[in-house]
Amino acid sequence: MSDIPNRDELERRLARQLGKLNRVHLARLIEYLGDPPMIENVPYTFWDEAGIELASVIGPFSEDIYVQSALELMNSQPIGVDWAVVNQAAVDWARDYTFNLVRGINDHSRLALQSTVSAYYERGQTTGDLVSRLSGIFGPVRAEMIAVTEITRAASEGKRVIGRELNKQGVQMIPIWQTNNDSLVCSICGPRHNQEITDGMYPPAHPRCRCFYGYEFPRPEKKR
Repeated sequence: MSDIPNRDELERRLARQLGKLNRVHLARLIEYLGDPPMIENVPYTFWDEAGIELASVIGPFSEDIYVQSALELMNSQPIGVDWAVVNQAAVDWARDYTFNLVRGINDHSRLALQSTVSAYYERGQTTGDLVSRLSGIFGPVRAEMIAVTEITRAASEGKRVIGRELNKQGVQMIPIWQTNNDSLVCSICGPRHNQEITDGMYPPAHPRCRCFYGYEFPRPEKKR
């Protein structure tokens, strides 16, 4: 179960795009490192260019899912929301969030690169060992993890903008956390299933989180 009807297809599409880009980045990186590999050979412009290219994939994808998620929620309830506000919020969020996300991805990649090159010398590894390790860092597993996590995040943020706009109209909606409620649900998300979100934490709760949430109208208090 998911609140994104074509979620599996979207995950595969984004993971493929990221995987293709990662292979390009890996090839450039190996060429820059040289033989023997030297971290100093990798110019900072490599990371700038890699970041721009990552943002060009992740940003538009996240913006589209944000809008799709917001539209589905808006169409499910009777109170109108200014769609121009939602569209601008999608653009602003995707731009700002993608910048920070890509910076984090690049920071992680740089640290992993330093560790890998250090291991090459400390353990007397071969160039093949180095390339194999880097292929794992820039490989399909990481692309899939980013795709799953960021699709969850964009969908979640799209719903939040509708919640905020309704709140401005005096309609206080209650966010309810939802999981797939199966054996794959983790110990972080399991206890949250079907519970009101009161701590400000929305999906994703962790990498590869596929949780989502919906809104409920406040329940009328029972008369005593």
